[in-house]
Amino acid sequence: MIVYKFGYPAGHGTPDISPFVIKLETWLRLSGIPYEGRTGDRSVMPKAKLPVAQIDGRLIPDSTAIVAHLQAHDARALRDEHLSPAQQAQSLAVQALLEDRLYWVGLYLRWCVPANVERYKPLLIDYALRAVPDWQRPLVKALATPIVSGLAKRMRQQAWQQGIGRHGPDEVVAQGLQGWQALSTLLGDQPYLFGDQPSCVDATLFAWIHTLARHPFQSPVQDYVQAQPNLMGFHDRIWARHWA
Repeated sequence: MIVYKFGYPAGHGTPDISPFVIKLETWLRLSGIPYEGRTGDRSVMPKAKLPVAQIDGRLIPDSTAIVAHLQAHDARALRDEHLSPAQQAQSLAVQALLEDRLYWVGLYLRWCVPANVERYKPLLIDYALRAVPDWQRPLVKALATPIVSGLAKRMRQQAWQQGIGRHGPDEVVAQGLQGWQALSTLLGDQPYLFGDQPSCVDATLFAWIHTLARHPFQSPVQDYVQAQPNLMGFHDRIWARHWA
């Protein structure tokens, strides 16, 4: 199996710029399913998004769809059969909190805060240089600033259309803090969200903590997460067992 991803500049101790990619890769590692990671050209992929998995010659886009496919076809796939119906309902709610509300908070903090756009710029240029053929790389370098500026404008438009972009920074930070406080309370002192055994949503929680705490986008939300021993302990355990 091949996982097409964005990647991250070498030597920074993080696997990808996208939480959805890290979610998928972490779930694969929790499952014990081997894969090969490759830089993917998002523009030519199904749905024009990453990650995309190539399984038995078929391209499957979307992290949730890839997980569902492997759960249906691979006996090694991590499943949530050990969770009670109430826990499965909680898991779905946590997934929605992370992949919807906190995703948009994160997008706002990356793209609607000028200082963070500047921090993001070298990461995006690094991805573009890896994704294009050799002959296009000088062009990417020459046009990097207007390309990133145009992308930032489109992302701000997405944030406005979704609604998060209509709020001020303090309001967005308050939404983010509320969500992360709830997750910290739910996790408590457990090794995983639902006790001693990992479930699928733990891969998502890990990915969102990682991209918030280990990527260079500064905000009070990042400060809060980094200051929570249970959230960072959860992250560090999974990192040590499955990534280090």
